[in-house]
Order: sequence, then structure tokens, then C-alpha cells
Amino acid sequence: MFRFVAMMWDEQSPQLTAAASDLEQNLKRSAPGWERVFACSGARVWLADRSPCFGAHLFCDAAGVVLGEAFANAADLSSGMAAFDAKFNRKETLEALESRGRSLVTKFWGNFVALLVKREQDGDNGVRYLLKDPSGTLPCHFAESNGVQVIFSSLQDCLRMGLSFAVNWEFVRTRAVNSFLDSEIPTLVSVSTVHRGECVSFDHRGVLKSRSLYWHPSRFDGAADNVTDPATAAKLLRGAVRSCVHSMARHHASILMQTSGGLDSSIVLGCLGDAPTELQIACYTIYASQAVCDERRWARLASRGQYRHIEICREATSLVFRDLPALARTMEPASYFSHWQRGPLDREMAAEQGATATFTGEGGDSTLCATTYSYAAEHAFRRHGLKLRTFKTALQVASRRDRTVWKVLGKAIAREMFGAGRADELRRRAAFSRLVSLEAKRAVDQRPAGTTWMNGGGRLSEETRLRLGALLFPPVFYDLSTSAGDASPYIVSPLFAQPVVEAALRIPVDLHFDGGRIRGLARRAFEDLLPAPIFRRQWKDRPLLFFEEIIQANLPFMREHLLDGELVKRGILDRAAVELALKNGPTRSSADSGEILSHLDLELWIRDSARSA
Repeated sequence: MFRFVAMMWDEQSPQLTAAASDLEQNLKRSAPGWERVFACSGARVWLADRSPCFGAHLFCDAAGVVLGEAFANAADLSSGMAAFDAKFNRKETLEALESRGRSLVTKFWGNFVALLVKREQDGDNGVRYLLKDPSGTLPCHFAESNGVQVIFSSLQDCLRMGLSFAVNWEFVRTRAVNSFLDSEIPTLVSVSTVHRGECVSFDHRGVLKSRSLYWHPSRFDGAADNVTDPATAAKLLRGAVRSCVHSMARHHASILMQTSGGLDSSIVLGCLGDAPTELQIACYTIYASQAVCDERRWARLASRGQYRHIEICREATSLVFRDLPALARTMEPASYFSHWQRGPLDREMAAEQGATATFTGEGGDSTLCATTYSYAAEHAFRRHGLKLRTFKTALQVASRRDRTVWKVLGKAIAREMFGAGRADELRRRAAFSRLVSLEAKRAVDQRPAGTTWMNGGGRLSEETRLRLGALLFPPVFYDLSTSAGDASPYIVSPLFAQPVVEAALRIPVDLHFDGGRIRGLARRAFEDLLPAPIFRRQWKDRPLLFFEEIIQANLPFMREHLLDGELVKRGILDRAAVELALKNGPTRSSADSGEILSHLDLELWIRDSARSA
């Protein structure tokens, strides 16, 4: 898959120039195919595994390079027209230089990392700006080696070049308490991450100067321009989704579509079906046999018989952790379940279909407000006060949540007038840290721990966190069940694309809860692209107890790695609580299966981090 490595150093120093040259030679020896795409005084950039959508976009006059996939913002997002590929001509280059890279997050979107270089005659004494787009998954990290700043997307490339890093135990404690949240605390000692929407500046020698947040979910360009007319909101949402789906599909001739039969994947599939470019589409659905819930009938409706539809059975007992090879080394703890369930399968089907991407409906729960409809009454009260519209919205929420209208309305008014408080946040965190020791929780509580969006722009409300969903988690770009150099389809989730996220955030929650329906606005916007049963369906089929069955099938392995692992040895997990949760047979433990698997992933990441490259 697409990878990049860049270096920055003081070219006036013969010693540092020699160190950079040695690192370059190590890089070229580590794997074939590295191509230098950018060079200037004291800076070099190399790429491996270009693809139809991922490459290098050069600025004019050696002012830098954009790595990955980039599109120009549409002039009229509501039109649904596909965006043009980004071109950084002289005008765009000057804007990027003058804004210190800010124009890249206000005028472009995609999945990219940018390196912008100011020449000394341009001012700022030759500063270099390293920027990550707000919603993409392409990772970006940097570490210093013998005075040379090494910037990279894949940890494996760094290790093959001869660099090595130790686990940061402060991060491990934070991860155990805060679960999947992307943390500002470095995962490995001496390695830093450029987070989504962040810009890091270096001086002409490659020495870190400052970090700035260029995108925030409450203060992006146009954030204050709320869309409060239902018809206008539906048109904007439809246009944003169609534009992003069509733009991201244009670089592919053949794709896979992960089809669950739910609303989100059905919307993406419907947009793919009316794309202006000809696409070969193959749908696939994963199901559990003998499960109470079976999504195959809904997935068949979504594909409407227009596309090849592959149904794949997955049994909980077939995932035997002891038989799984270690995942590729990575900067972040990764889900063994997700990578081994999807990675080999996607690669096999992609090779069979000649597909270069897998499209998903991931992100719909958060972006389309399925997880935040309970805040609809609060948004209605904010705009209308105690009027009929607010009472009606509160009644709709109450009927969905089996609450009294007065309780819903009272809570909404209290949130709006006195602030949301931390009750919801603490409840969410407690649900995923029942096995964590009290000492570890206290240590984490002593300092702010969260993403740059949480710490860089004030505390995010629980509502905003839910609306961002997995954008608050570390990006997942590489298939870690294989080498980063092997061919793997690019995972595309258009409902997480920046224009879609921004459009959805501008629309109040009560409009998303159109007609008292979860994702009601999305249903209104895409009714013509959805089969009628899926349009009407307001529940999801999930295989009951699937993860619990995985844990029971792997109890000896889990007991061995969790009870005898570093998390318990270092007092991060409470041994008695873990023993109770992993008891063979009925247990009174309140630990969620997701928490158990999350701690196992963290323990295995610690183990794998001790391996050599």
C-alpha cells in the first residue's frame, strides 16, 4: 500500500548530511520501489506503491508536496457534482504559503499529508509546515535520528531503516482508561504524531518549532452557518454525500462494496450506482450462521440484483487467537479481530475482482446522528424556546427512548441553560474501564488526556464526540494482517469525508431526527436511491453474543495474556476484576466484551512492540 518517508536536516552540517545519506541508503535497501518525489535544501520525500488515487501533488517553485489523495472543494456542494482533483498551481501555492498551510484545509479535502517549504527569501527563515487533513486515514509520524528529522507513514519502514523505539507507558495507561480515543500522548518514546487537522512547523534545520490546530469540529470554515430549513438541509446532505462518493470512486475501475443492508451502506451503494463514471461493483456481506439476527436478506435488497453479491459466513469459534500470526508493527494498538476478519478476505476478493478499493458505510451512525438523536430536543429548544416545535421534538425523543416527555424536556433545558456537565462523558468512559485499576484511573485523571480537538479547542461536549464517532480514534489505513508493501484494497468511507462531516455538523440534531425517525433527514434525502423496506427499517440486525462467543472460545489464551501480561504486572488492570471477567462459566462481572478485547489488543501490541523489525 501507499507509503511515504521524508527527511529534514541542516544541510549546512556535513555530519547531518552524511547521516541523512546513510538513512536514505538504508531506506532504499529495505524495500524496492522507493521513488524520490521532492527535494529542496535539507529536505527529501520518497514514495512507495503509488496507486490510481494516491500519489504526489507538487506545489510550484519547489514549495512542497501533497502526498495522498486530494480534491478541490466544490463550488456548490448541494449540486452533488464530483469534485475536481486538486491542482496546486501558482495561485494555490501562494495561498498555501501565505496562510502557512491553512488554505489546504479550507479549500481542499481528501486523504493527504502536506509538506510546505518556505524559502528564506519568502520570510519565516525557511520554515517547513507538516499538515494532516481533518478526516483522512493516511497516518503521519515523525522522529529524530542522529539530528535528522524522519517523517513516515508506516512504522515498519522506519524500523527497517534501523530506528527503534520503546513503548511509552504513560500512553498505555491512558489507552487503558480512555479506550480507543486518539491521544496526544506519544505511543512510542521519541515519536510524535501529526493528528487530524493539525499543522506542525519546523525550522530550516528540521527542528520542531510549534504545533497548531487548523481544523476543529466547532470552528471550521462555515461552522457558524447553520442550516435550519429541512428542505435545504436535505439537499445539502444529499449533495455532500453524492459529491464525495463520486469523487472518491472516480479513481477506480473496479471496487468492492461492504453491504450490510443497513441504511448507511445502502446510501453509499445507491450513490455508487448513479456515479457518472462506469464502475464494476461487487458487494459482499459477512454473516454469522445460526444467528438470531441475519442481515443477508437486507443486503440482498440493497444490491437489488444489479451487482454480484458475495455472502461470507464467519463463525465466532473460527477466530483462534493462538493460531493468529502477529500483526505488522504499528504505532497504535490495533484490533486483531478486525484485521484478521477483514484483511485476508478483502485482499482475496480484491484480487479476484480486480478491485482497488473497498467502499463502506462506516461513519453513518455518527455523521447522520443515529447516536445523538437524544439531543434533538436540546437543539429545538435552542432555536425555538418553549414552543410547540420543541414539545413535539421532545415527545418524539421520549417515545424512542421510553422516557417521559417531561424528563426529556427537562434534561434538554438544563443542558442548554447550565451546560452539559461531564455525567455522560464519565458514564461512557466508565463502561469501558471496568477492569482498569483505581490507581491507573487516578493517574490519568490528573492530566487532560484526549485528542487535539479536545485539548486544543476546549472540552468537547459528549454530543460532539458522538457526532464525530471514529474520527476521534487513531486513523486506520494499513492492512496489518500483511506486509505494508503488499497490495491491499484502499478502505473508503465517504460518510467520514470532510465535506460530509462539515455539512452534517452544520445541521442541528432535531433536523437530522426528521419526522421522529433515526437518520430521518438522510432517509428524506436519499429516498429515491433506497429500496422501500430499507427506507422504512429503523433497527439493525446484529449477531447476538458474537464477541462473547469469541472470548469464551479463546479463554485460555486471554487468561494467559491478560492475567500474566504487562497490564496486570504494572498495576494498570485490576487482577481480581480480570479474573472475574475471564471466569469459565457464569460470572457477575460487568465488564463489556469490547473492553476485554480492547485490553487484549493493547497487551498484544505491547508484546509485538518488543519484536525486532
